[in-house]
Amino acid sequence: MGTRALILAAGKGKRMKSERSKVLHEIAGKSIIEYVVNALDIPEIEKTGVIVSEQNIDEIKDVLGDRVDYIIQKEQLGTGHAVLSAEKWLDRFEGKIVVVVGDAPFLDKKTVLGLLSHFETKKFACVLLSAIYDKPPPYGRVIRNEYGDLVKIVEEKDASEVEKKINEVSSSHYCFDKEKLFSALKQVKNENEQNEYYLPDVIEIFIKNGELVEALPVNNPMITLGINSREDLIMAEKMLLKS
Repeated sequence: MGTRALILAAGKGKRMKSERSKVLHEIAGKSIIEYVVNALDIPEIEKTGVIVSEQNIDEIKDVLGDRVDYIIQKEQLGTGHAVLSAEKWLDRFEGKIVVVVGDAPFLDKKTVLGLLSHFETKKFACVLLSAIYDKPPPYGRVIRNEYGDLVKIVEEKDASEVEKKINEVSSSHYCFDKEKLFSALKQVKNENEQNEYYLPDVIEIFIKNGELVEALPVNNPMITLGINSREDLIMAEKMLLKS
C-alpha cells in the first residue's frame, strides 16, 4: 500500500498583512513551505501534491518548481473542500494519504515517519497528531470521552467555553486511509461559524461509522506550530536559529 502526501497551501493568510502568500514568507532564509516539503521528502512518500489557489500557484511554483505536483482549489471553502480538490490527482491511487498544512515549519521527517509507523499498527481510518499546551493556541480542541477515546475535533471558533479550556489541540497533520477519507468528505456539511467544509469533521463521521481513529500527542508541541502572523514569524526564526 503506497503513500502520498498533500500540503494545504491555498489559504490567503490575511493576518500576515501581505500580498505574498503566507507559506512563502521566509524563516532563516527559507520559505515556510520549503520546510514542510523537506519534512515529507522521505522514501515512504511516493508523491507530494500542494493544494494552491489560482492566485498563488505561480509564486509557489517559482519556489518549489517540480519537487511537487500542483492542485488548484478554485474556491476557498475550507480544508475539507481543499482535500476534495485532490480527488482527480488521487484517481486510481489506493493507500495512505498524509495531509499537512503548509505553514508548519517545525514539522520534521522523524514526526512524519512516526505518524506513518503508528498508522500501520492497526486498521485505522485516521491518525492525527495532537499537542498538549499549558495555554492552548486558537486551534481545534481534541474532544475525548471518559475512557480517553477521541470523539471529535471542535474548531476554536465553534468551541464552547468549557471546550476552550481543553489543553489538547489538533495539529492539522493527519494520516488517512484514502478510500475512507473521500467517502467521509462527501458527508461533511458547512454548518459552522465560517460556513466552510472542515477537514476535522471527518473524525466524527468515522467514529459514527465504527471506524478506528486516534489522536497521537507529539512530544514537543512546537512541532505543530502554524505561522499565522508576523509575530509568529519572528518567534519561529528565533527558535530555528537556536536549534
